[in-house]
Amino acid sequence: MNGPQGPAGIITERDYVNLVADCTDPASVSVGQRMTTDLVTVTSNADVTDAAQIMAVRHIRHLPVVDAGKLVGVISIRDPVARHPALHKYEEERRRSLQAQIADRITNFAGSMPFVYVHAVWFTLWIVLAVEPFPFGLLTMIVSLEAIFLSTFVMISQNRADEKRRVLADHQWELVQHEEKQNEELLQLSENILNLTSEVHQLTVATDNKKLSVH
Repeated sequence: MNGPQGPAGIITERDYVNLVADCTDPASVSVGQRMTTDLVTVTSNADVTDAAQIMAVRHIRHLPVVDAGKLVGVISIRDPVARHPALHKYEEERRRSLQAQIADRITNFAGSMPFVYVHAVWFTLWIVLAVEPFPFGLLTMIVSLEAIFLSTFVMISQNRADEKRRVLADHQWELVQHEEKQNEELLQLSENILNLTSEVHQLTVATDNKKLSVH
């Protein structure tokens, strides 16, 4: 809902369900009375992943898009997102760590074809130029040390993958807890609606019986 200074609030299907569950006639209540006024908004230039992160943190399903105080659209939690918000936050934290950046770059290079080409050229020149006599003790020692360091970086990469899985698992657990709470609320609302329907039915039957007795 737009106001003089921009969006004044938002109302969703859940608000309507709550209204009916409270045994209130929707026709007797205005939108302004039921809408959420404490809005969280984004601009149309915002990243979709950032928007998804906001909805995940705030536990909301709809996010108004506002430009210059004017509502231009609404993004929903059901809209596709390029990257999981929990992973996006994890990657942002890693970018702030210099050690993590160095480890990631070394691991990425060690697992690429340029790494293979560099070593092929290095070993060929070492042997052709006769840098040292056979059986190349120095070269063997250097390669052995390099293998040790590369194994360490591989382990770091595996730990990073495990950390990603843990972040996703923790976030999924939070979502499960939130969804469970919502399901409990929906069950309660359904029970209230069922009770309301039964009361309306009983009232209708009683009214009909009263009319019949009068006639």
